[in-house]
Amino acid sequence: MKKQDSRVVVYTIDGFEFKIEKSKQYLKKVSLRIDRDGRALLTFPWRVSEKDALRFVRDNLQKIKLSVQSFSERRMSIGNDTLLYFGVPRKIIIDSSVLVPFSFDTNHFVLNPRYADNVNVLARRWLIKKAEEYLPKRLMELAQKLGVRYKKVQVKDVKSRWGSCSSKGTISLNWRLIMAPSEVIDYVLIHELAHIVHPNHSRYFWEYVATFCPDYKLHRSWLRKNGQHLFNWSVKLDGVKDS
Repeated sequence: MKKQDSRVVVYTIDGFEFKIEKSKQYLKKVSLRIDRDGRALLTFPWRVSEKDALRFVRDNLQKIKLSVQSFSERRMSIGNDTLLYFGVPRKIIIDSSVLVPFSFDTNHFVLNPRYADNVNVLARRWLIKKAEEYLPKRLMELAQKLGVRYKKVQVKDVKSRWGSCSSKGTISLNWRLIMAPSEVIDYVLIHELAHIVHPNHSRYFWEYVATFCPDYKLHRSWLRKNGQHLFNWSVKLDGVKDS
C-alpha cells in the first residue's frame, strides 16, 4: 500500500508505515534516518527501482523496526516537553500560578508561561545548580567508601568528557551527569576516583572499578548509547519559539 506525500512516498508493510525517497544526488547505498514524525525515511540511489526498494525494506524490516524503536526510546528520554533528571524523563508543565520562572515539584518541572521563550536557559541553569550540589557530595561519599583521597572537585561545562582526574588529584565532572541515572553517575565518579589509585586504563584499573561497581560495563554502555542526547538536549514546547 502506498500514498503520495510531497517529495516522498509513504508505504505500509505489515502495519509498519515508512517513507521512501529517491536521491537526486549521487548515492552508493541506502541511507536510513528517522523523520521528525518518528517514521523511517529510506533514501535510495536513483537507479534503484521501486520494486527493489520495497524488497530491501521487507528483507530488513526487523532491523528497521528496531532502529525506529531505539529512536522512540531516546525521544522519550529527551522528549520535546520533557527534561531528564537522574535518568527519568520529567514532564514540563506550564502553570501561570507559580511565582518562580522554573522549578521542580518531585514529579515534574513547572514553568511560568511568561518565561517560556527562555525555557532552555532556565532548565540549563537549574540542572547546573543541582549538579553542583549533588556531584561533589556524592563524590565525597564514594571516596570514603573506596578509601581514597582527592585534592579537589570541580563541576564544569565540558563538551566531550564526563569526567577527568588530574595528576595532582583534581577531579572534574561534567554537569550533564545530573541527567543520567544515579547508578551511571556513580560509575563515572568511581571511574575517576579509581584513577587516584591507577592513573591509567590498565587491567588493574578496570578490576579496581569492578570491585566497587560490578555492573560498570552496563553503565558505560548506557553512556555510549545516550551520551550524545545528553550533550545535545533541548526543550521545545508547543507554540513556543526556540530560545
